[in-house]
Amino acid sequence: MRIGAWLTEVADVRPAAEAGAFGVLLDTGSDTGSVTAAEVATLTRDCRVLVRVLLGTENPVTLAEEVAVLDHLSAGRVVVLVDPGALSDQAAAEDLALLRACWSGRPVAHHGARWQVPSGVMGEGMPERIAITPVPSQVELAVWLTRAVPGVDLPEVIDDPAAARPDRQVQPGVAELTGDLARDRALVTAWSDAGVTHLLLRPPAPAGRVAAGTEAATFFGLYVARYLQPEVSMPGFPRIMAEADLPARWGR
Repeated sequence: MRIGAWLTEVADVRPAAEAGAFGVLLDTGSDTGSVTAAEVATLTRDCRVLVRVLLGTENPVTLAEEVAVLDHLSAGRVVVLVDPGALSDQAAAEDLALLRACWSGRPVAHHGARWQVPSGVMGEGMPERIAITPVPSQVELAVWLTRAVPGVDLPEVIDDPAAARPDRQVQPGVAELTGDLARDRALVTAWSDAGVTHLLLRPPAPAGRVAAGTEAATFFGLYVARYLQPEVSMPGFPRIMAEADLPARWGR
């Protein structure tokens, strides 16, 4: 299982990436997921950049173009986290279908209950299909859902390991840490045992970080990477090494 970070503070982005997080999602509580994801892209180099796309806020063609630009900005590191929001299942399925068609690299025509592409607002003589530019840097974007949409076969980010589907090649999850080492070790182990492939961890509140003995900016480097990641990526990692004091720095 690979561990990533679901963050609310910009100061935590670079430490999480440098600690080996597979990906980082910066969620500031606003709907401008592409803006915060662009900030993650500029602060990191190797980790995946998770961008939250809230359906029902923009035309899917516009959303698709924003994500494609972000994929180029990040050198092909984007993972799309689609949030159906308040849309019905039928409406969400249509928006998703249009989004994915726009990312396919092929000319797009769509005639649905919610959207018409091309729109036809310019009258007669318009082309029957339109090309969305730019196309994503990646040949195929990874797309995850925040909730299941009937008829759409995409990975769903779950918040309960009991809901995991080990038969899936990709099964993402999200969990919140407490700052208590024993409880957090048991937490990530339970998710790994459930067959989850990617787990996004939310850091605890500042009080929980103090309990873990780390400052906010180094929480992922000194707590997650040292104590939790070995639990699921290297089960045979010697515990005595993980719990030993950090080596003293050599003097100059």
